[in-house]
Amino acid sequence: MRFTLLAAAIGIAAAAPATATVHTLTYSAASCDGGCVNDGDPISELFGSNTDVTVQNLRLAPGYVPAGGLNYFNRDYSGSSVAYVEDSSGGTRGAVALFVNRPGTITLLSADFGGWPNAAVPIDWEVFGRFNNSVTFATGTVITQVSGLTTVNFNISAGFNQPIVLIFGPDAYNGGVQNVRYSFVGEGEGTGVPEPASWAMLIVGFGLIGAAKRRRRDHITA
Repeated sequence: MRFTLLAAAIGIAAAAPATATVHTLTYSAASCDGGCVNDGDPISELFGSNTDVTVQNLRLAPGYVPAGGLNYFNRDYSGSSVAYVEDSSGGTRGAVALFVNRPGTITLLSADFGGWPNAAVPIDWEVFGRFNNSVTFATGTVITQVSGLTTVNFNISAGFNQPIVLIFGPDAYNGGVQNVRYSFVGEGEGTGVPEPASWAMLIVGFGLIGAAKRRRRDHITA
């Protein structure tokens, strides 16, 4: 029986489909070109990009028009470092845009929010398919904590040629974002259909199960 279960486990595990690649966009001193030295240093616009997804860290002027980049502050946003907008007018938004580089599906999983100066701050958030609001996936408001970032779970997916844009503000000076988590599955990956090598292992697993049954039957009849 133990041999049978082991054989089955080998076959099933080997045949499991590929899983999504999960990325966490964490803003740190490495976010700036040459390192973030001073509070408010500009974050590299493409910080966090990888082979699957291109990331753009943007400041949005009223009307959701890209007008620069995000900035880095290493403390005091609910006790954390964050990406924020260096503009105290209270009318600008921050945006983290995710563009897929190859056919597949991207899912915005979650993000953490912090309030300045270590305060409970209401932060509006929006998830768009484009900057101009033509595709709105979800909107909401999060109240930050004095100590410790507040996580918002999104679990919103989009396909190839359909970017996902996380927007926060309009007071993106007193509210910042950290640890943007998303996953990517390439076209044909993680669909539940085993690859050829996995099919071979599955067949081997079934063979081992059959051999175990024959061995058990021979033992009983002997």
